[in-house]
Amino acid sequence: MSESGAKGLSPDRAKEIAEECYGEVLAYCRRHAPAGHDPADLAQETFLRFVRAQGYAERGRPIAYLMRVARSVCVDAGRKRSLNTVSLDFEVAADERDNREIELDAALARLPDDLREAVELRYGSGLGVGEVARVLGISRFSARRRINAALKALESLLEEGDLDG
Repeated sequence: MSESGAKGLSPDRAKEIAEECYGEVLAYCRRHAPAGHDPADLAQETFLRFVRAQGYAERGRPIAYLMRVARSVCVDAGRKRSLNTVSLDFEVAADERDNREIELDAALARLPDDLREAVELRYGSGLGVGEVARVLGISRFSARRRINAALKALESLLEEGDLDG
């Protein structure tokens, strides 16, 4: 990354943000990648768009902006046959999941897409309700309602304990 396209964002700061947020963006892409698309490629495309963006100027938390970009990348991927990707200049360590996370992922997979996405953004990415609403393009009230419905459904699924199918 020799030069950042983002206004007011130095190449070093862009790299720092990418390193801090890569795991969360990759997790989002794993959950939302269309069939036939590699989530790592979609995460990489998210960061390429971030670096090339003219609209990000360190207003708000970078993860909220990146999640909105990741959502667009996943939607765009569903419309395209394949994406062209470019290697990042650095590597980020792979994430490791424990049994509790695997069980939660199984419960999340059983939620309707709109509820799953809302709760993942809120708790998986740590976004505020207003940020979730902006990422999803809905009102704060709708975002709060989706999050609460998702939590209730997750609680039921986790209490049942039968998450294999």
